[in-house]
Amino acid sequence: MGLKRQTLWSMLPLLVVTVVNIVSVPLFYRYLGAEMYALWLYVLTFTGVFGFMDLGLGVAVGRYIGVALGKGDTEAVREYWSTGNLIAIPLLIAMALAFTAVGVWFGPRWFNVSAENVPLLRWAFVAGGLSLFLAYYGQFWLILSQAHLDFRFLGILRTAMSLLQVLPSIYLAWLTRNPFVLIAWAAGIAALQLLVFIWHARHSYRLGFDLRSFRGSRAREMGSYAGKTFAMLLVNSFLGSIDRLVLGKLGSPASFAHYAICSNVGSRIQGLGGAVMGPVFSNTNRSMGAKQQGSVAAVYDETFTFVFPWYLLIAIWGILWHPALLRVWLGADLGSAVGPLFVPLLAGYCLTALSGIASAQLSALDRIGTALAYSAGAGAALACAIFLGWQWNGAVGAAWGFLASRVVLVVQDIHLVRWVAAGGWLAGSTWKHVAMQVAVALAFRFAAHALPPALPVQVAVAVAHGLCISAWLLRFPLRPIQRPFHPARAPAAADFSSSPVSREKLPL
Repeated sequence: MGLKRQTLWSMLPLLVVTVVNIVSVPLFYRYLGAEMYALWLYVLTFTGVFGFMDLGLGVAVGRYIGVALGKGDTEAVREYWSTGNLIAIPLLIAMALAFTAVGVWFGPRWFNVSAENVPLLRWAFVAGGLSLFLAYYGQFWLILSQAHLDFRFLGILRTAMSLLQVLPSIYLAWLTRNPFVLIAWAAGIAALQLLVFIWHARHSYRLGFDLRSFRGSRAREMGSYAGKTFAMLLVNSFLGSIDRLVLGKLGSPASFAHYAICSNVGSRIQGLGGAVMGPVFSNTNRSMGAKQQGSVAAVYDETFTFVFPWYLLIAIWGILWHPALLRVWLGADLGSAVGPLFVPLLAGYCLTALSGIASAQLSALDRIGTALAYSAGAGAALACAIFLGWQWNGAVGAAWGFLASRVVLVVQDIHLVRWVAAGGWLAGSTWKHVAMQVAVALAFRFAAHALPPALPVQVAVAVAHGLCISAWLLRFPLRPIQRPFHPARAPAAADFSSSPVSREKLPL
């Protein structure tokens, strides 16, 4: 299966959930109310802070298994997997208990909830701790499937589990108006997904827990890489959520909910970037194991040229038509309140999603120190920008601060592009495609001005614009980019700096 098809299978569950999310967000807000909706998101925000929960072990196991598969060393695969399993289980249990304890004690002191809802917030953190353990241990098995490039299985399973979680949650929100129930339901679905992962690994890869294959030498081998990954995860988990943590402290539940609705849309887009990282990381690992360093740039180019036009369409389409779209989606009052935050957050999350390609390749190439420096820089920039933005114009200023901080991630992308001799932001075809999409968008905008300002007419023009660009992009088959590779000129894994920048073309 080609890289583009792997990416599509990886994106499938997120695309389905995004569509469902368009309907579910206003329903959740309506059924739970502003404070219960905010309380639910407080727990989810704090969950994001614990994104370092496996201390980088999952990524390390995935990398070493991928390299071993590239070499064809099945015994090493079993040893890496067994060693990682034996360490991960007690580690994740301990971290889940720590999350619960910190949430129960610290949550009511940090987040703005009324006194009568403090017990509910604490019980929500208890359910969140269980859900967190099941989700992260399930992710450990997910990484095993990614290393085997089994993205079709992952796409089907995660799509089914996502629908099974979200759709009944809407009914439970209406029935109970209780965020604790929603978190407990998510924990149950995570447990079911974990059982399916375990069954599939036994059936397809002949790998179970295999604890007897534990090797101390494998633990030491993965230790350094896991430690560096943990540092990066720690920075990303805390600083990546700093905007919502700050607004959870400074803002009212209503203003936090408005920001969170936009962040919810943005997190779906960023999730697409996370889905892209799996195929990029796994294919780069295999390339390194097979000593095919020249294919690293090909992996970047093929992925960038595949996803960049779609992120660009999302950003332009949302920015151009958001007044009408938000009114249809959220209603006149809530849509008007959310609108000023929507534009900067949407654009910022598109840039964040696109940076996932470079982040995945830096990790696969064992340049985690470089990735950590950029993550820390982006997080520090976000913290400063959110504080200054809040002082300037409240939640709206914070949203624009979020967008401004993303420039650090663009610099990271350009750094990697130059290092591995790829195209990306530096390819002339990228900017030709930007000009084309902007020109088409302006044409549709002028057409909308010439038509009646009625909401159905504006929505129809917006849909026509989206379908026009989508049809143009979909006319290109899912074939890989034909990138010439000359082994004699292939840069070594540790030094790509001497190679010229490639000129792969985007669809124009």
